[in-house]
Order: sequence, then structure tokens, then C-alpha cells
Amino acid sequence: MNKKLENILIPITAVLIALLIGGVIIAYLGENPVTAYYYLFTGAFSTQKAIARTLLEATPMIFTGLAVLFAFKGGMFNIGAQGQITIAGLVAAGVGAFVANTFINNVFVVILLAVLGGFLWALIAGILKAKLGIHEVISTIMLNYIAMNVEQYMINYPLKQGGPNGPNPQTPPVFDSAKLQQLMPWTNEALNYGFIIALVMVVIVWFIFEKTVLGYEIKAVGYNPTASENAGINVKLIMALSLGISGALAAFAGAERVLGGVGQYTYKQGLMATFGFDGISVALLGKNNPFGALAAAILFAGLRVGGRAMQFNTSIPSQIIIMIQAIIILLIAAENMFRFAIKRKKVV
Repeated sequence: MNKKLENILIPITAVLIALLIGGVIIAYLGENPVTAYYYLFTGAFSTQKAIARTLLEATPMIFTGLAVLFAFKGGMFNIGAQGQITIAGLVAAGVGAFVANTFINNVFVVILLAVLGGFLWALIAGILKAKLGIHEVISTIMLNYIAMNVEQYMINYPLKQGGPNGPNPQTPPVFDSAKLQQLMPWTNEALNYGFIIALVMVVIVWFIFEKTVLGYEIKAVGYNPTASENAGINVKLIMALSLGISGALAAFAGAERVLGGVGQYTYKQGLMATFGFDGISVALLGKNNPFGALAAAILFAGLRVGGRAMQFNTSIPSQIIIMIQAIIILLIAAENMFRFAIKRKKVV
């Protein structure tokens, strides 16, 4: 079978099998699976408001999915996207709400500064990997915990609205000049131009890996660092850059959550949800392809948004959606393990 066709059919098959298993469980719970899935998909895609809500949910997952797959291409596993979007969100809130300079407090400049924050935060793990050989999984996990504590300190003290004695642990709203404009304001949803930026980044990431020397070198290092070094590639630099750029991609999600109005243009606890970890699932289902990650992010967002509609109209708990997502990822992982086992047998 053609490799590209196979990479398309396998995720689709995994999704269909997961939905089938979910339907069996729904039937066991005493509900009609057809009715439940009707509310699931209409709740996510049937109206402009539903579509806006789904795309709003998908936007940060597109960024973090791109971030994780970018590191994957370089042979590294970035589990630190959650910390990277946290730091980026704090930078966006700190600059957007506290810097009154008209040049700096511009949405484009604020986004660039937030992206720089994510880049530098991830670059720490990249340098530790390149210089000291410290595994990126360990360092990015630890950096997540540090980012969580930085978040608590910043929104409760220096960035807190009304000062340390303010009523709520959140930042003030950003200035109007730092806000991302709404895409579909008539829906009363916060879908903003961050989604357009996400689409642009999908194309840019695809272009990097398919058309540039940097993309070739990152993939080469991911396949075989030793051979890449023998070919004259600066492996340590590529490792550090791969994680740094991965963090920059994730940082767009943090900036979009703050500047796009999702939290009334403030940074508050829980704003970043689990989007950083969701990026791992998105990258896996998308088969490490930027356009695949786009489709996977919209699918997962649709399941979440539609799951709430399904719960409202039936007795099915929304947790069934978490279970379906988990089954999808397990099936994708099982497919990869199956391929690995076949290759091992061929070698033997």
C-alpha cells in the first residue's frame, strides 16, 4: 500500500473503531448510539456558533500539535508544551496589560515577545540536551512544574489585577491595541485571528520540512544523529534549535488564549487548560504531518464541544469523549508497535 495513503487510512480507521467502541458503551448505558452521535456532531458543526466554538477550541491544539511534531521530527519528545504556553501567556499578559508604550503594546509585537518567551523556555531543555546529554523528557517535565509555580506567583503578586491585595488571582485585561480581532463576532464566541495564524503556521511548518535545508537537517538528525554529524551537520545546534522552535510554536497558543479574549483578555488560573498535553495526542493522530495535525485538532475539538451538547441532550456523561480520545490514541500507538514488531521479525 502507498505510504501516504496508509498514513491517511490508519488514523481514520482508528477514529471509526473508537467511535464504534464508544457506541457499544453508549448502548450499554441505555442510550441510542445514533441519537447520541447525532447530538455530538451537530453540537460541534451544525451552526455557525457551533463551528466557531469548535475552531476556538481547536486553535491552541493546532499550535501545540505543531510544536510536538516539530520536536518529533528532530528525534526528540517535547512534553513541555504546557509550560511553554504558560510562560508565553504570562509574557503576553504582562506586556499587553502593563506596558503602555504604543510601539511595544501592539498585538504583533506582543505576540512576538510571547513567542520569544516560549522559544527561550524550551531552549533551556534544548541546551541541556545538546551540551550535557540530559534527556529532554526529564527536563521538559521539570520545566512544566517550574512554569506552573511561576504562573501562581505572577498572577497572585506582580501581575495581579489590583495589586497583591486584589480580589481575584488574574491579570488586568490587555490594552485594546494588543487584542486579537474576532473572526465571527456575531456568534458571541471568542474565535479570533489566532485561528488564521494557526493555519499559516501549518503551511510554514510544512514548508520548512519539505523545502528548506533546516528542515532537511532536523529530519536527518532525527533519523540518525551520528550519520548527520559525519555529514557535517551541527547536531548539537540542530537539537537545541528543534526544541526552541517547538517551544515558539507552542507559545502562539499561550498568546492566543490571552490576546484573543478567551479569558476576557486576562490571564487567569486554568486558562491554558491541558492544551500543551493535548498537542501530543494531536501530533500522534496527525502522523507527524502538519496538515494531519490540523485535522486531528479540529476532530478532538469537535468531540469536546459536541460532547457537551451530547451530555446536555442525553444521559451520556461527557467523560465518554475522553474515553473515545484515549481509545484513538491507544489504537494509533498499537499500530506503531505492530509495525515495530514486524520490522524486528524481518531483521531476525
